[in-house]
Amino acid sequence: MIGRLGRFWLGAGYVFLYVPILTLIVFSFNESKMVSLWTGFSLRWYYAIFHDDEILSAVVVSLKIAFAAASAAVVLGTLAAFAIVRYRRFTGRTAFIAHINAPLVVPEVITGLSLLLFFVAVENLMGGYSFRGMPTIWIT
Repeated sequence: MIGRLGRFWLGAGYVFLYVPILTLIVFSFNESKMVSLWTGFSLRWYYAIFHDDEILSAVVVSLKIAFAAASAAVVLGTLAAFAIVRYRRFTGRTAFIAHINAPLVVPEVITGLSLLLFFVAVENLMGGYSFRGMPTIWIT
């Protein structure tokens, strides 16, 4: 059972996490260009965002990429789950499951660092900037 002190620290943790988010939401309605100075309520910045063609086109591209990535993840995840459940014994099953579960247990910092080292090594092998672009996107 959680005691009074435990509830206090739990509440303090939630306050520590959510107060900056709530502050950001409140100050997003600020009329001033300066974040630290409240001058009044305004929807001017939201109007500017929703009427900026570059931002809207970036949002559309991001949503297309998100839909494609989510669709590919569903298809590949379903096929992998089907293979694991349907074929109980096959060569490399343990390695296959380990590769599927690796993104769940490896922190993003380690993944980013390993990808950085990989791309530096490939760039040294291929000579300069020849490996940038679409191959980088496909590998990551």
